Amino acid sequence: MIKEQRYDVIKEFLKGKGIVLVEKISIELTIPLTTLRRDLNGMDKLGIINKHHGGVELVESFIIPEEFFDHKVAINIKEKLEIAKKAISKIKRNESIFIDAGSNGYYIAKLLKPNLELTIVTNSIYNIQELSKNGHKNIYLLGGKFKVVTGAIVGYEAIEALKNYNFDKAFIGVNAVDKNNDIYTTSSEHAQIKIEIIKHSQKAYGLADSSKLNSKSFYKFANTRELELIS
Repeated sequence: MIKEQRYDVIKEFLKGKGIVLVEKISIELTIPLTTLRRDLNGMDKLGIINKHHGGVELVESFIIPEEFFDHKVAINIKEKLEIAKKAISKIKRNESIFIDAGSNGYYIAKLLKPNLELTIVTNSIYNIQELSKNGHKNIYLLGGKFKVVTGAIVGYEAIEALKNYNFDKAFIGVNAVDKNNDIYTTSSEHAQIKIEIIKHSQKAYGLADSSKLNSKSFYKFANTRELELIS
């Protein structure tokens, strides 16, 4: 298990428990104490946990549940439609594009017409459904681990598949943007996919409605130097 995955596991374990002894975390999660202490020091520096004598607790602002897609897609609809229109205006005929999972990406898929003759790759079952309904022919869905809550495809298989692509443009979901222009998502699983998409894109855009600005989430995956925001 890599460091970022351990951070996720530790964060989930600490939710709702208050202060937990380090030894208890080590036993319950079967993480060696030396490794665990190193991880906890890293999480403390990131502001994810507070350290106490012999124990740690999760910082309340980092208790961020992953919301169901049906809930997210029904919030800030007008703003998300405007973001989708701005994103579509940046796409040129015959380009290859990636549309990330998430409610902002969903509205791009919903509004995007087939006349541009695009090659489209996505990691969202909801995006695929909308693109298919709109008459797009050249569409691809990544394989991998299916996240029931978000409808996203993540994991090793999806990351390996992305290495075979080169996108003209990518439109990537964003969960938070802080005052230092760092960009966040809710888990290392989602972050690893987004990082790989950026690597294989000539131009990458982050999709962020106003609720995502001046805030933080669990895992930083980019900065506005790498990801131009559409908001």
